[in-house]
Amino acid sequence: MAEESAMDRFCGSEFWNSSLSWWTEDPDLTPCFEQTALVWTPCAFFWLFMLFDFWYLKASLDKNIPWSKISIAKLLFTIGLLVITILDLIMAFVKKGGDSELPRYSLDVWGPIIKIATFLLVLLFIPLNRKFGVQTSGCQFMFWFLFVILSIPRCRTEARAHQQRNEILDSNQEEIPDYSWEEYQFVSFFIFYAFACVMLFLNCFSDAMPRQTKYKRGPNEIPELSASFLSRITYRWFDSMALKGYRNPLEEDDLWDLRPQDSCKEVMPTFAYYWNKNVRKNYKQAAQTSEPKAQFANGKVSFENPQGNGRKKGMASIMPPIYKSFGGIFLFGSFFKLIADVLTFAQPQVLSLIIGYVEAFETTPQPEWKGILYSVLLFVLASIQTFILAQYFHRMFIVGLRIRTALINCIYRKALRISNAARKESTVGEIVNLMAVDAQRFMDLTTYLNMLWSAPLQIGLALYFLWQELGPSVLAGLAVMIIMIPLNGFIASRIKTYQIQQMTYKDKRVKLMNEVLSGIKVLKLYAWEPSFEKQVLDIRDKEIATLRSTAYLNASTSFLWSCAPFLVSLVTFATYVLIDENNVLDAKKTFVSLSLFNILRFPLTMLPMLITNLVQTQVSVKRINKFLNSEELDPNNVQHDKSRPHPIIIENGHFSWGDEDETTLKNISMEVPKNNLVAIVGTVGSGKSSVVQAILGEMEKISGSVNTVGRLAYVPQQAWIQNATVRDNILFGKAYDRKRYNRVIDACALRTDIEILSAGDLTEIGEKGINLSGGQKQRISLARAVYNDADLYLLDDPLSAVDAHVGKHIFEEVIGPKGMLKNKTRVLVTHGITFLPQVDNIYVMKAGQVSENGTYAQLLKNKGAFADFLIQHLQDGEEEEEDLNQIKRQLSENAEPELLAPIEKAIKLARTESLSDSISVTSADSLMGRGSLRRRARRQESYDSAASAASLKRKQEVEGKLIETEKSQTGGVEFAVYKHYIKSVGIFLSVATLVLNFAFQAFQIGSNIWLTQWSNDKEVETNTAKRDMYLGVYGAFGFAQGLCNYGAAITLFTSSLNASFKVFRQLFDNIMHCPSEFFDTTPKGRILDRCSNDVNCLDMVMPLNIRMCMSTAFQSLALLELYFSLILAD
Repeated sequence: MAEESAMDRFCGSEFWNSSLSWWTEDPDLTPCFEQTALVWTPCAFFWLFMLFDFWYLKASLDKNIPWSKISIAKLLFTIGLLVITILDLIMAFVKKGGDSELPRYSLDVWGPIIKIATFLLVLLFIPLNRKFGVQTSGCQFMFWFLFVILSIPRCRTEARAHQQRNEILDSNQEEIPDYSWEEYQFVSFFIFYAFACVMLFLNCFSDAMPRQTKYKRGPNEIPELSASFLSRITYRWFDSMALKGYRNPLEEDDLWDLRPQDSCKEVMPTFAYYWNKNVRKNYKQAAQTSEPKAQFANGKVSFENPQGNGRKKGMASIMPPIYKSFGGIFLFGSFFKLIADVLTFAQPQVLSLIIGYVEAFETTPQPEWKGILYSVLLFVLASIQTFILAQYFHRMFIVGLRIRTALINCIYRKALRISNAARKESTVGEIVNLMAVDAQRFMDLTTYLNMLWSAPLQIGLALYFLWQELGPSVLAGLAVMIIMIPLNGFIASRIKTYQIQQMTYKDKRVKLMNEVLSGIKVLKLYAWEPSFEKQVLDIRDKEIATLRSTAYLNASTSFLWSCAPFLVSLVTFATYVLIDENNVLDAKKTFVSLSLFNILRFPLTMLPMLITNLVQTQVSVKRINKFLNSEELDPNNVQHDKSRPHPIIIENGHFSWGDEDETTLKNISMEVPKNNLVAIVGTVGSGKSSVVQAILGEMEKISGSVNTVGRLAYVPQQAWIQNATVRDNILFGKAYDRKRYNRVIDACALRTDIEILSAGDLTEIGEKGINLSGGQKQRISLARAVYNDADLYLLDDPLSAVDAHVGKHIFEEVIGPKGMLKNKTRVLVTHGITFLPQVDNIYVMKAGQVSENGTYAQLLKNKGAFADFLIQHLQDGEEEEEDLNQIKRQLSENAEPELLAPIEKAIKLARTESLSDSISVTSADSLMGRGSLRRRARRQESYDSAASAASLKRKQEVEGKLIETEKSQTGGVEFAVYKHYIKSVGIFLSVATLVLNFAFQAFQIGSNIWLTQWSNDKEVETNTAKRDMYLGVYGAFGFAQGLCNYGAAITLFTSSLNASFKVFRQLFDNIMHCPSEFFDTTPKGRILDRCSNDVNCLDMVMPLNIRMCMSTAFQSLALLELYFSLILAD
């Protein structure tokens, strides 16, 4: 008799009996095993993984779920289970031990205690989940699922025992045993099991919607937020979207809202926090500061300026912030990948058991239930692996999406804050590519990044299990893989070099295209399209040449790794049969080894793709790091000290545009008292606008100080107009106040302009204000600033683009002493000298310095630079007759007699020039129906836009809509698209690619069939010649596979690049030949996206997708063919 184990003593009966459970025709488990291992396993699972539930409680964005039928039912049934378990414990003390004939064992006490502790924890989570807004729990669902499934064997045992007891009780035995304890256990267990099944059913559903949510949850929220755990792992919540897409083509309005956890509001604060820590680490600071946690407040996240933290120790990299921000969910996904890999290698072991079961069926047949068990086990393992892989890829896509979101946000923010010196080094094309291409590479890489450790793990496990089957012969296959490592290392280094070149060419191409699109009307005016088209295509030629070299290297890598699985199997099998004549390949060794070699094929196939993606991403990391470490505008250029006496103060300021050797502004000292209007005047190039930029902090401060107090509004010299309605341009995100809005419209002289627009102030303005005149754009820009109701106003010559009478109206109603801004602090850069007597102070700029300042009268008395400026301005002859009369009246009141003579002479000369110009253009004016030549010169931009506005009139009449909405094709892809792409690829290369892929698949199937024939041929055991024949043919099949694979890769990559070049050439040619109207109604960004992101898809993504599609299609066809051949054979 075997020695009694600790578990046997714990239960008072056998814990495990293999004769009862395995070596039998009717398998069963011992009661001890059913009441310990099968009960404690789900309990241990729950106690182990409850940490995830606590983490979800902490990370929840919602609070306060109301009581619902589901939550109340969970509470009641959990209490019911607790009551039953406590009753079991009490009955164990009553019915067993003491004076009872039945002994009480440790299981009778500790079994209920463990369940009571577990149910108490489950009960604790019910109110906690309600409080913290967790609607479903995966840990609890899995606990109840395991509990119910693992309790099924005890159901069978209790039912059988009950039946046996009934048979004994129905018999006519003289002594009837006391079955009261057993009957209690029977009733108690089945009530307990029924409650557990109800709890499993309840956990299939989620609780009600939380009352308090961090972000508003609307009717269009993604169902995943409220989906139960079961719905999430089966993706049941996505069925409605799939069904809608099946019935009708999906449009943007059909999509659900983004999950709050994936939005910038949640992603960016975490990334910004770790980025700032990394910046502090890599840049020495003069003084250590605390590390505030980054927060998203009022739509802003604070990032630290790398160049603003003292002396540089090293370049701050984006990789540490990425690891720390998104590493948690990535590691969680990696855990799923580890489980899936382990399950992958469990399936060949089960296959080995099935083959052994079939082989032994004729000689020593095993019980039928074992064959059923093996088959069910194989199905269960495959199903679990499918569920786990789905969750793994889901999390990897989420991580990739969040990384891409963080990088695009970071790059875009940097582009707005980059310094003037650094801006010269970063072209528009480079910035576009950083956001469109480089950030996307992280998302593409994240999905398969775990192959870095998963591939070696799978290769190691495969070799280990192959060693179990084939012994030391596996070392020969391992040697083949080791030999390939340096070859791939060399190829990867070359790919990296070509990748850097290709991105450089791409940046140049996008930059040139941006310049072409910005000046497309000038190009068309001078018929320069062919010249610039040739320049772009020349750069594209170099880019394609680099891509073609990369394609050859990728094909070589693919060839090496596609040959690797077969070479490993060939060398291993050859070594196995040649080193010992007694080594024979039987069916079990062959099929188990083949299944392991097929598992080996995936990591060896993915490694070249992973190496390529890693090289590309490494290049992208360097490019992004270089850009994000560029110098930013120093926020300390402008201080905001509220204790200073005036809202705007500049003291001894020296400023430059980023060139350290060149100072643009020198010795600037300026004070603007509160509610005053200060004018800055001077000749062209004297530095007037630069002073305004210095106040804004856009210039590099070399020395001195700038202080502003209050909210700033800035009206630039070149009006900035959004592609939105007139009203939206004026409101600029502010709430619509009808009374204030109408007052601003009238003050800025926009009422007449709005009335003539087709849809009034709801008329859409084209890109860069293409359908407005220069004056209209300037007035809308001014109206936006006035409506904003700021404290300080910086007005950079806003009246230059408007007519004299309109300028006078705007000055009186808006800017002047009686205008809407009379109680605001204003700085006005102007050439309109008629307004100068009404300002509080005037600063005269000359050669980048303030030459003098004072009131209008004081400056005239000084007879200095201001007087010279007046004379020069009048001699330029840019004033109208009415303005000249007004200037003369003003001067007669304020100027000294000796100054009046030269000024009157200048006025007389200006009148003569004005009369001469008027006579010379009279006939032209009468023919063209336009104003004076001088007014046409001043409003040239307005008349340039007139032709475009006329051509767009018909479009704009439809509800004021101008810009056409971008439309994407829906439904199935038309055959014409495939036809065009195949035609671009070339018929010969298309057919060659298909034929070579077909041949590769055929040789692959042939090698497996040949190996099967080899393993079934009994003559091989004695006939070495036949063995060598089989080995030689098997090797021939392998080398044929490699050659076909290499040829298919070369033809595919080459043909795809040819198609990409042709499609781009046709695309760009069509763009260059589009009429001007097309560029008025199509945003430049949309065109650039077609020529950068979409072309990158043609260059890089399309060949890989086509190859994967063809490989999967031919594999599926091969499996179908094999399946039907087996059916016909039977």
